[in-house]
Amino acid sequence: MPSTNWKEVVAPDEAARHAAAAQGVAEMQRRKNARFGSGRALHRKGLLVTTGELEIVPDLPPHARQGLFALTGRYPLWLRLSNGSVDVQSDRVPDIRGFAFRVLGLPEQPAALGGRTTHQDFSLINQLAFAFPTSEHFFGLVLAAGQGPLALLKWLFATFGLTGGLRRIKDMKSSFGRPFRGFAAESFTSVLPLAFGTHAVRWRVRPVNGQAMAVSAGQAVDWAADFTRQLQHQALRYELQAQFFEDEARTPIEKADQEWLERDAPWMTLAQLTLNPPPADARALKQAEAGVYDPWQGLAAHRPLGEVMRARKVVYFASQQGRGAA
Repeated sequence: MPSTNWKEVVAPDEAARHAAAAQGVAEMQRRKNARFGSGRALHRKGLLVTTGELEIVPDLPPHARQGLFALTGRYPLWLRLSNGSVDVQSDRVPDIRGFAFRVLGLPEQPAALGGRTTHQDFSLINQLAFAFPTSEHFFGLVLAAGQGPLALLKWLFATFGLTGGLRRIKDMKSSFGRPFRGFAAESFTSVLPLAFGTHAVRWRVRPVNGQAMAVSAGQAVDWAADFTRQLQHQALRYELQAQFFEDEARTPIEKADQEWLERDAPWMTLAQLTLNPPPADARALKQAEAGVYDPWQGLAAHRPLGEVMRARKVVYFASQQGRGAA
């Protein structure tokens, strides 16, 4: 049985730091809006939106039947695929890739932000850990990158010194430069923890083995076209999995840069996602692309945990306001 002895550690200056980060991101978003048009502060380039269905695995063990997964049956969802950059750029540019979806039509339950809700959002990327343990460095990186490569280098060396800056550059090249095989072939994780009733977890979606068609040699890199091609060939399926908190040493709540290793916290399959080709309804597609996919938009049973998640609550809301989505 996984441990329930997890805890959050809230620093006394968090609220001020998070407010400052939100202000900086909002200012960057206004600059990018002037250049690219109204859009998100992060994951600005939406590649594709489509529909699908989430089917919860029956007969889960008792500790896994909490929140969304205390339910049974199938629920509709909207999916948005994206590039992680603050800019709109070619798919050839190495980048973080986003896999975000909203599960709809749930029985009304207490919401993470208060009140009641009938949906649960999942915000996932093709990484296993962040480059930095706290939001101060994470959003510092985002704001510096938003000003261009030279500003980013200057920030890295000013923040971490020569040796530390070079090490961070090496780590970032490793993360961003890893070959991406397409959304039908890659796994995506929450990176950060969330509550799971009395437990804490990280999420992962993993494609069903053997479903992805290879990207042809010399083919132009267009991840939306590739994913659409895959969907036209067959319905794409993924396993939605959870990795449960065990202890602070191996599965920390507050260290965003530490991977939870599978040998310490095995993945458990909770549900299956089945994705459909994009619908023909242009209005619905536009609404889904403009919509919100935010880990704080969901059930109280799956409340985001840790300092970086608490910062995201403030920063993401500011970004949503900056594009008229809140």
